[in-house]
Amino acid sequence: MISDTNKTQSESIADKIRDLILNGTYQPGQPLRQEALSEQLNVSRTPLRHALQALADDGLVEATGFKGARVAQLDPGMVADLFEMRLLLEPVALASAFDRYTKMDFARAEMALDAASTEGAPARLSDLNWEFHHALYAPSGRGTLLKTIEQLNRASALAEVIASSITVRPAKSAAEHQALLDACRKGDRTGAVAILQNHLTLAYQDICNRKE
Repeated sequence: MISDTNKTQSESIADKIRDLILNGTYQPGQPLRQEALSEQLNVSRTPLRHALQALADDGLVEATGFKGARVAQLDPGMVADLFEMRLLLEPVALASAFDRYTKMDFARAEMALDAASTEGAPARLSDLNWEFHHALYAPSGRGTLLKTIEQLNRASALAEVIASSITVRPAKSAAEHQALLDACRKGDRTGAVAILQNHLTLAYQDICNRKE
């Protein structure tokens, strides 16, 4: 993750609001009133508006009119689109990273796995999930692709939290992540891509099962 010292004020505010949403302080469909948020977070309105716009771009927030916003609600069609795009793009990033891996890349992925094993907060689990995947995609050097995938992951996080799948499948997710990391270490590109595709498919199925 980017350290707070390297973030703009609006990015830091967006992170705080995102954590409040993913950890359940604000529920799907609940209004996000700028005056109340400004007082709660002790921030001015201008960076707050930029933060809410960034969260809207990530799919966590919906605009409700002039200066109005609310927490996004689970849209089955949107979730299907998110995972269809992830299934198309993430294997490309993973396959492109092969032959460029270093021990440090694998160490970053392992650290994210270890941290997730003792974490219970949904927002932090979401961050660690992205840290793991990013460690395996980043060596591809495909900046535009990585930014798009990160945005899709951020939007998916809300669906996982609403469906409670992010906190009920840690053991399964950890095993899938470990298998993916092992395949990358072995240089098994075909196997790693297959494991990733299965992992994303199972994550999507768990969201669908939990919301029904």
